[in-house]
Amino acid sequence: MTDEQIKIPAAPGEAKNTSSADETVGSKTAMSRRRYLKTTAMGVAGAGAAALAMPATARAENKTWKLKLQSNWTGIGVESQDRAVDRFVDRINKLSGGRIEVTNFDAEVLLGIGETFNGVGTGVADLAVTASVYHRGSVPVGEYLWSVPFFPVTNVEFYETMYQFMGLKELWREAYAPHNVMHLSYTCSDEWGAMMSTRPVESYADFQGMKVRAFGIWAEWLVKNGASIVVLPGGEIYTAIQTKILDAAAFGAPDAWAGMKMHEVCKYYINPSVAPYDITEIIMNLKTYNEMPADLQEVLLSAARVYNLDITALTIPTDANGRKELADGGVETILMPDEELREAADWCWDKFLSKRGTMPHIDKMIDIYTAARELYKNYYGPKQLPV
Repeated sequence: MTDEQIKIPAAPGEAKNTSSADETVGSKTAMSRRRYLKTTAMGVAGAGAAALAMPATARAENKTWKLKLQSNWTGIGVESQDRAVDRFVDRINKLSGGRIEVTNFDAEVLLGIGETFNGVGTGVADLAVTASVYHRGSVPVGEYLWSVPFFPVTNVEFYETMYQFMGLKELWREAYAPHNVMHLSYTCSDEWGAMMSTRPVESYADFQGMKVRAFGIWAEWLVKNGASIVVLPGGEIYTAIQTKILDAAAFGAPDAWAGMKMHEVCKYYINPSVAPYDITEIIMNLKTYNEMPADLQEVLLSAARVYNLDITALTIPTDANGRKELADGGVETILMPDEELREAADWCWDKFLSKRGTMPHIDKMIDIYTAARELYKNYYGPKQLPV
């Protein structure tokens, strides 16, 4: 399915904005909750009679598309997310020549993280930066599009191969279309699953009796090792640790943990991450996407792909700074033993394969990942360089 064919069945160093006490320190283009409530109270002007008289095609070509973007992670202290979204919004506005105006809304302003997918489908927001794992209840394959623990997504070009040439993009869009959601692009955010903990964890057996935030197959592995799982948004982890609702959490990378000041409540960083790249995404209301002229559709698709490169690149300096900040805050890094990691990786892969027969989209996902896993082994194995 090409980008043009998608239709609903019968979508260094930008400064942070600190100019107003009403604004969240974070994405400089973002709409904070306080500002949003103030703005909506003023009302919205209606369209003019002349515009109503124009043919639909002409109106679509000449109108200014004002789009609301719900970002699930801006405004909570993740520098790479704040900066990448600023660039995304700016790029769309410039590439469209002002015909698309995007307003970014910080986390939880328009939609809670678990509401984002359905909220985009119903038009509460037009766009969202989110992760498919949060809507696995609506689209079960979303869990595996987000992550299969220890799958070797170690660089962008490898995931590009799967996405552009092995059928992942088509699978993603096919699964979302019945929900009136257009998947614009995946994004390789940063590592996921390197955990912050209030206790030292040197073996998976040490998770026995711990309350842990985790998702998907990784959560199943932790339960097998005696943990109990608590599901809550990333922005609530600090308070949950502080109030002993959680003992440990898998969430973001060092940039996220440092930005959230987790070193104040956790003193252990458990490496390595179980997902070298956290596969997130940009989605859009499909009806709105289909109503836009082809050139503006291409603006959105291209800007989303460049956003992917921006967020991937930004995680390198921000995560490096985050690791230092955590260490300076007294956090000890613990490396899990290789033999335990191999056991966990094998168990998680077998668990993924056991999902075959659940539904066709998951079967397609298993086929793609199985072929890609073999490709990775055959291509990257002989090309390892000494460090």
